[in-house]
Amino acid sequence: MRSLLHASAISLLLATAACAGGSGGGDPAPDSSAKVRIENRSTSDMDIYVRPSLDRPIRLGFVPASDTAEFALARALFAGSAGFHLEARPVRAAGRPVLSEPFTARAGEEIFWSIPPQ
Repeated sequence: MRSLLHASAISLLLATAACAGGSGGGDPAPDSSAKVRIENRSTSDMDIYVRPSLDRPIRLGFVPASDTAEFALARALFAGSAGFHLEARPVRAAGRPVLSEPFTARAGEEIFWSIPPQ
């Protein structure tokens, strides 16, 4: 009887350890990026750039005309920065670039920008 109890206790201990091992050892790390959602209300397809205050523009991606897209901003793009602008550049030569108001971001935050019709 004693060996049966001992075997049950070991089985329970092993099962508990296996379950705990699958959890990754605790809560997942918080998302270190911010998100930007861009609504393109113009009739031009746009390439989207982030313009940190002191650095050159960094391309985020593409938003088709009359569409909306989401992009992740890596923490390195906004950490320690006083702010940044978003810039939309028409893919075709017709049209002018559009510059957003200044933004600031924190990890996990979502920013929304609407490109006006042109």
